[in-house]
Amino acid sequence: QAEPSTEMSPSIPTNESMPSLSDMTSTANEKGSVTPVTMSGTTSSISSDLSTTSDGKAAADAPNNWYYYLSPKAAKSLEEYQYQGADLSLLYKYVLSPFAAWCVDNLTPTWLAPNAITLIGLSWMVLSYCVIWYWCPGMYEANTDIATNSTYTVPGAIFLLNGCAMFIYQTLDNMDGKQARKTGSSSPLGLLFDHGCDAMNLILGSANWIAAMAMVPGNVSDLLGSDDHGNIQSKSMISEFFGGDAILAAFLILCPMVAFYISTWEQYYTGKLIMPPFNGPSEGLVIGASLSIISFLWGPMYWQGTTLADGAIAMMGEGDTFFTSLQGRVRNMDLVVLATVICLIQEVALKTTFVVRTHGLQTLRTTVPNLLLVTSILAMLRFDPTLFLRNPRIMMHLISGLFTEQTTQLMLDHMIKDNFEIRKRWCLLPPVFLAVMMGVGSVSSSSVDTILLVYTTGLWVYLAFKIRVQLYEICDVLGIWCFDILTPHPKKQFRGEIVGSTVPAVEGAAKKTN
Repeated sequence: QAEPSTEMSPSIPTNESMPSLSDMTSTANEKGSVTPVTMSGTTSSISSDLSTTSDGKAAADAPNNWYYYLSPKAAKSLEEYQYQGADLSLLYKYVLSPFAAWCVDNLTPTWLAPNAITLIGLSWMVLSYCVIWYWCPGMYEANTDIATNSTYTVPGAIFLLNGCAMFIYQTLDNMDGKQARKTGSSSPLGLLFDHGCDAMNLILGSANWIAAMAMVPGNVSDLLGSDDHGNIQSKSMISEFFGGDAILAAFLILCPMVAFYISTWEQYYTGKLIMPPFNGPSEGLVIGASLSIISFLWGPMYWQGTTLADGAIAMMGEGDTFFTSLQGRVRNMDLVVLATVICLIQEVALKTTFVVRTHGLQTLRTTVPNLLLVTSILAMLRFDPTLFLRNPRIMMHLISGLFTEQTTQLMLDHMIKDNFEIRKRWCLLPPVFLAVMMGVGSVSSSSVDTILLVYTTGLWVYLAFKIRVQLYEICDVLGIWCFDILTPHPKKQFRGEIVGSTVPAVEGAAKKTN
């Protein structure tokens, strides 16, 4: 469990001094103030720092010392946080941003909360993911070379849905900030919520890309037996070089996550998020959506062919024996994977060099959680190449949960000017230990499957509670609601509030949107 902040010092009253709920409610009605009953971790407390006054000023100025995740210092930093960033993409500047601005000005009502726009965009990606999961549970079902015993044909329309969902997600993701500025409801909560949704969306896009390219997340021989029916996978030089398509699938999942984490890591130290001229949220999503649309138009097996590399080799002529030897051995899908890896290397090299030169080598310490995630997953796949074939969705949900936890915490620590504690990333320990056990051969395949299922379920239950509590605390500190910019928050009438109960608001309180 997460540990409460050391700066919290709740005051526990005796039973004789504990007022009843009815007494406190009547006091609020009569005086316009209320004695707060709040939660500190799992212990109820009444803050002795908050005294009731006729105008509620003492309550409003009292320190935030009853939160589980936010210390008083963190709460103060959160209220003072100002976002600094820019997107240098020409596509964003001249196409995506103007279109999003037009949608906000002409199609978006002023009562719609920016966070609701973000959530609607993510919902489209979740819908697309679930539809593709239904038709391609193993992610390889669209591969007609190996689906010889399939009782159904994967409809190409599901990939068109994914392409449209990605465009919608991208547009709504660009709209939420503009809606916040339009309605005057910009807040640190919006930045963290948008960042968290982007982190969760990465696995949705990567999984759908793998299915759209008819990629087998493992060896075809393991899936069909010793006879691989002459599948192109056995001839792929890229697959052979990296150790199989299971590793290539892991690259498509992990590379966007590493790039995302490094960008957040850079922002943690520099205080600014500067997107390069070619970046994932702009060009990356457009390319990903186009990939899915190509699968709809020409079929997923287009990516298993070698037409792109063979065509380039033919244009170069037959003089170079090296390139001639590559003919028929580089799939179109391989080129996508290579481009992804090369872009990641460039991104990591540039950002790491800049941060280390300006802030010192000690900054690399905070990359350890992401490094542990990547190495443990690749190690497990190296020790057991059939792991993705047996548990494709569980593995992806595990990776997504671990990544979302560390990335959102890094962003929150940046906003509250707190240290990113590596020792608190305890949820990384089970995958690391499991990878070590698999390496020494002390755990069976069935045991691995069971451990992954149980731990992934527990991880997402923990994340659900953590996210819920953090959102509540941030909303309470800022005096806003997450999905409502019209209803005044009780924080704006008085500082204290009874958690889990309804307390009448003070008459004549000023209306304030987030």
